[in-house]
Amino acid sequence: MATQDDVINHLRKLTKYKDRPLCDEDGIPYYAGGNCDDTYLQGVEDGAIELAKALISALDTGSELPDLPADDDDE
Repeated sequence: MATQDDVINHLRKLTKYKDRPLCDEDGIPYYAGGNCDDTYLQGVEDGAIELAKALISALDTGSELPDLPADDDDE
């Protein structure tokens, strides 16, 4: 089971990852070619990186936590 320190260290590691879009040698984002599964997974990874950055920033600087998304009316 992960400890609080393990979670914080994991988030700090995530903040070191570079955001996408990752591009080919011509500067075209890889997801632009059209595989929707790849695009979805890249978005999930980027969301995790952005959330980690926001949470670590809140811890380190005392800033506000990121806003929660609006309620989903479909549920």
